Amino acid sequence: MTRIPDAVAVASLDTHRLIVAVPNEGPAEITCNLPRPVAASVLRQLADGLDSPAGRCETALATGRPCPVHDGPASLSEAMLAAGAGAAEAFARGVRQAQRPAGLDSLLDHVAAAMAAEEPPALTVDDVRDALAFNADDRDQVLATLRDVLLDTTATRTPEQALAAARVLLTAHARQLAALVEAEHHETRTRFGLNRSTRGLLTGYSSARRTIRTYADRLADEQALAEGAANEQVEP
Repeated sequence: MTRIPDAVAVASLDTHRLIVAVPNEGPAEITCNLPRPVAASVLRQLADGLDSPAGRCETALATGRPCPVHDGPASLSEAMLAAGAGAAEAFARGVRQAQRPAGLDSLLDHVAAAMAAEEPPALTVDDVRDALAFNADDRDQVLATLRDVLLDTTATRTPEQALAAARVLLTAHARQLAALVEAEHHETRTRFGLNRSTRGLLTGYSSARRTIRTYADRLADEQALAEGAANEQVEP
């Protein structure tokens, strides 16, 4: 007969900083809103604490069993604060559990190592292009995309990746400016026509538009060459 629990606890990241669920079958699931190094440190300290000998108080010595007060697990929220403040070692000394499930310490250590080893995704030019496409309907597409790229602090970026993102954004911005100059050229010619008074202005618009487009094309060509060289290095 399957045991029916007396109560079911519901936890979420609204009330907890780190949630580790270990089912009877299948892999463990982890949800957290802590920086990954801090979460890994907390899990490692939990594993170390569970490995340390329990039963040092008078009650434990008298009964020969772990004390439910002194050897019980510390509050997880206290653990988070301790780890975040650099006091993980002090937290580990207070972490105890009266009856430790077999292999739980190894599981926590394995999960902590996996979290520490996993690197955040890198910012790629495809990410920037996807962001431009997503913000296509924005009043200022390039400005909105630049905002999104700067706000994405979770993605790592090398100098080369940052340069690639800058090329893509500046190319889009230059073409945006060229379109604005073209619109001014069209508006002026439609409204005033081509005559002695407007000829110089219209010529200036055309020259500015060509210069900006040339700049945009140069950036696009440089990025295409950089991506081609990177692909050649990846291919066997």
